[in-house]
Amino acid sequence: MGYKKHMLAVQYRMHPSISLFPCKEFYDGLISDGSNVVQSSYSKSFIEGVMYGSFSFINVSKGKEHFGRGGFSSKNMVEAAAISEIIGSLQEGLIFRLLSIKISLYL
Repeated sequence: MGYKKHMLAVQYRMHPSISLFPCKEFYDGLISDGSNVVQSSYSKSFIEGVMYGSFSFINVSKGKEHFGRGGFSSKNMVEAAAISEIIGSLQEGLIFRLLSIKISLYL
């Protein structure tokens, strides 16, 4: 189109383990991670546990999209149930941690 191309040189938002794929596939390895995302403190902001790392892939193999009235909005009840279960386990973990903190304050 006659316009000069301007490519991103440094990314500051994605954890390096996530940025690895787009860097390789879309930027020919030319993009680097900002200093803020390579610091060890950046990865410590994630919820503890194997499932809740910087990213997770969850196989919801039996889910199927269904379209509501008008055919414009889709829903997948199996995926919704999986997300509901994940949120429930996060809430239970948070409540447990809060109770543990409260109990330890009294001891």
